[in-house]
Amino acid sequence: MLRHARFFYCPSCGKRPVEGLLHNAMRCPSCGFVYFHNCASCVAAIITVKQGIVLTVRNRAPKRGLLDLPGGFCNYGESLEDALVREVREELNLELSDLAYFGSFPNVYRYKNVTYFTTDAIFLCTAQNLPAAAPNDEIAGIRVVRPALIDLSRIGFSSTRAALARYSTGRRR
Repeated sequence: MLRHARFFYCPSCGKRPVEGLLHNAMRCPSCGFVYFHNCASCVAAIITVKQGIVLTVRNRAPKRGLLDLPGGFCNYGESLEDALVREVREELNLELSDLAYFGSFPNVYRYKNVTYFTTDAIFLCTAQNLPAAAPNDEIAGIRVVRPALIDLSRIGFSSTRAALARYSTGRRR
């Protein structure tokens, strides 16, 4: 079994057992199928406005009720920048501008008994018309907070905490 993906049966032939291969893969001894459980790409936006930066309140598991940056998983064939623009549009109905890469941060995302390892690419950006933001059902609320006043213990993910800690100290790399 591949511990993090919780495969007990081969996804190709359906037989059992599957064997661990390396630290991030599994192999089926029956059909030879090999599956690699690699890192997923995620994006997040540090959206700056006059009053501070935009944080969201998560309305879904994992980390429901905790603070986060707007963003999410990249789709197949999608650039990091396109994924960020899409995710922020979906989550907040905002259009981003002035995207600038800030850094990447590793994360562990546990959802429904599967552990996903992600590399989260964080971008600095601005948004047009923040007062008109309309959060979707993934977002319970929007907060605008001065970076120095962010309570990192209320941030849901370690990657976001690390990015905001670096951002609040003014370190760009």
